[in-house]
Amino acid sequence: MTLSRRSLLRASAGAAIATAATAAAGPVWPSAWEQLRRNLQGTLVLPGSADYPQAKQLHFAEFDAVNPSAIAYCASARDVVTSVCFAQDHGIRVTARSGGHSPAGYSLTDGGLVVDLSRLRSVTSGPSSVVIGPGVQQVDALNALWPQGLGIVGGLCPTVGAGGFIQGGGIGMLTRKHGLGCDHLLGADVVLADGRLVHTSAAREPDLFWALRGGGGGNFGIVTAFEVTPVPVNRMINFSTSWAWADAADVIRGWQQWAVDAPLELGSGMVVQLTDAAPGAVPVVLVFGAWSGSPAALETALDDLASRVGHAPTSRTAQDLTYRDAMMQRYNCSERTVDQCHRVGTTPVAQLPRADFTIERSRLFGAAMSTTAVDELLTAFDADRRAGHLRAIHGAGLFGGTANTVAPDATAFVHRDAQFSMAVSTSLAGSAPAAQERSAALAWAATGFGALSRYSTSTYQNFIDPYLDGWQTSYYGANYARLVDVKHQYDPNRFFTFPQAIG
Repeated sequence: MTLSRRSLLRASAGAAIATAATAAAGPVWPSAWEQLRRNLQGTLVLPGSADYPQAKQLHFAEFDAVNPSAIAYCASARDVVTSVCFAQDHGIRVTARSGGHSPAGYSLTDGGLVVDLSRLRSVTSGPSSVVIGPGVQQVDALNALWPQGLGIVGGLCPTVGAGGFIQGGGIGMLTRKHGLGCDHLLGADVVLADGRLVHTSAAREPDLFWALRGGGGGNFGIVTAFEVTPVPVNRMINFSTSWAWADAADVIRGWQQWAVDAPLELGSGMVVQLTDAAPGAVPVVLVFGAWSGSPAALETALDDLASRVGHAPTSRTAQDLTYRDAMMQRYNCSERTVDQCHRVGTTPVAQLPRADFTIERSRLFGAAMSTTAVDELLTAFDADRRAGHLRAIHGAGLFGGTANTVAPDATAFVHRDAQFSMAVSTSLAGSAPAAQERSAALAWAATGFGALSRYSTSTYQNFIDPYLDGWQTSYYGANYARLVDVKHQYDPNRFFTFPQAIG
């Protein structure tokens, strides 16, 4: 028995579908859910099932209170089509989930249907490209491609799924040398709001292809396969340096200048962190990263960093490793197997913990911040100390280089003048902290973000921020108008929607 597609084929019903899909979902009879279950090759999980509490989890525990009507673990592109058709016929919301890492929780929906793509995780190598499923996580792509001396431009979290990562841009330690993840996209298979499965590339459905390279996940359809060009990589040197808290302002300024001017072989990060922001606690100050050039050249580069900071670091280490071992170290999985390097609960042997209540707000920069700007940021960081709050300033020198050789309008990713990002973040233990503690964390993050926003109004769309005003311009800049046009072309009734959805 196949699901009806009446609502997909009758244009006159479009307005009613749009209204139903964006309103609170109405009841769906148990017999209808059973019909969906029978038509799936994968698994349908409903409330009341023993598997439901785990099935609805995201990486961030704070969204555990969100209760979807069902989670469809899709085993094929056909399952995705079936799920979309079912949701259209019954007027319920749909959201796609690959890795479950949306910081705003947008890969979950209260009362709707979660189309889970984690089982679409195949990695198939061809002569010059690789086809990966949207559920392929960073650690799994690493493990599959490393024996061939290849990799994809991946980030620093092992359990991020390809689905959202590629569509939002995709940064990592190899970005400056090889470009963004979305710059390596050659084609994609996409299930559209009308239930069609289409292939898109530069030659086929070119507007959709343009939008998928930086337009953000969940906006235009559900991608069931990506064809990407891999990059050659064999070895990588991981390095870490530390400084005293008294040197923090000099480190931030010096690192920013270094990140902008450094060779393409560098990918780096900077952090000023208090694991507990109790009064009197002393922050740690670190610059770390990866180097894909020679060991001697790295030593020269690290000497240059110290010169720009104006102080020698209190510690400095470097390890020349295979690319696989270097990334497993970055993932905090050096002592774990690949199977263990997954989020706890997702497999019987997975060991990586979930994130607690977290707020992170960031901006992109094309040049080093001024002395005044850095001082303002550190003042905000150090203000209103509160025990039990982890707080940090993060810098990511994972932009620029080759990524900035692409024109801002050649893909949907507009930030082709960005060199690094700066973020403030705070977290509290558990998924539902006390209201007073939550309010204090939000206020602190807003103050730190305000210090950043005086000097930049751009934000990386994969660092999605539910508190961000003017997100359309911050994420997409001058490309937003064209993205709206593409949205209207492929999803005119906004079937795929969430609070910061395009259109």
